Amino acid sequence: MGVSEHLDTADGGPLRAAVIGCGAIAYEHLPYLTSSPDALLVGLCDRSRALAEAARNRFGAGTVYTDAEAMLAAERPDVVHVLTPPQTHDALVRQALAAGAHVVCEKPMTGTAAETAALIEAAAAAGRVLVESRNLLFNDPVIALLAMIAEGRLGTVRECDILLSLDFLAGPFGDRNLAGPGADLPAGAVHDFLPHLVYLFQALTGAETADAVHGELANRSGNARAGFDFLDALVMAGQVRGRLRIATDVEPSAFRVAVRGSEASVETDLYNPFMRFDGPPDTGKRAPIGQMRGGFALVRAGFANLRNKIGQHGTTHGLPRMLAATYAALRRGDPPPITPAEMLATARLTDEIVALGAGR
Repeated sequence: MGVSEHLDTADGGPLRAAVIGCGAIAYEHLPYLTSSPDALLVGLCDRSRALAEAARNRFGAGTVYTDAEAMLAAERPDVVHVLTPPQTHDALVRQALAAGAHVVCEKPMTGTAAETAALIEAAAAAGRVLVESRNLLFNDPVIALLAMIAEGRLGTVRECDILLSLDFLAGPFGDRNLAGPGADLPAGAVHDFLPHLVYLFQALTGAETADAVHGELANRSGNARAGFDFLDALVMAGQVRGRLRIATDVEPSAFRVAVRGSEASVETDLYNPFMRFDGPPDTGKRAPIGQMRGGFALVRAGFANLRNKIGQHGTTHGLPRMLAATYAALRRGDPPPITPAEMLATARLTDEIVALGAGR
């Protein structure tokens, strides 16, 4: 049975959607599910009834459940959003697929490429679509970077550096009184953020595989709860090289992305976006003009970021776009915006980076 046959959308009605997991990330999915004409929120499931009821009260839709199997049987959703801790994803994704639903799963979908491949195979066998969330690809700065690259403004991409500096040890990842969720992953707390860096590197360079990965994956804080809290990886992929870093001990918090090509370079920050372009025509003797242009651009970015903060246009603002593209693809029976091949490529490169911590 094909996608369009399962959904039976000839009447133009919305797709029945359900959510499993009503924690913080659900509050990024639910605004889309309760405002889009393509979605009808029918179920909210969490082991904590209080969390599920709070989400229903906040968004005014969905029947509350504490058992996923009961919700799937009663509501028969077309699409299930699995928003629980990573170590629970495998069983819940399989349960949703077996119930005939397509699945949107938060990252990291699994802890290894082998587990990701197995879930992709399960989705294919069920004739369903499985999408791992990649919301940052739909953020304004990343869309702008991809457009510059596609237009050839950078020439041939040679380097991509990504730095996430964030004191995530100040939150649940560093609380020694807690167990899980992300710290149970092979690369500990780092692993919860690593897929973002990997898929951004792959999308911006076009390099799906690596020839070699060097660097350090370590625990520098001494907090055993975190597992790993520091990454500095050099990725070599043909003529492209990348440096992927995650650190908890530097300030300010930033998500810097720099792409350098044979003709020009560009840098941005996903937390406080700006766009600094270095290249023709403002090179050589004209470099000071480029610096002035950059200064004016930073001022404009400052005002825009202030407006965005007030309007709550934050780092996850690309998620509704990703979900809209996914639901549109499901309706048309088209390939999803994030394909199985892309998910598997990211999982495989993530495995290679995680291997840097072996034996530590």
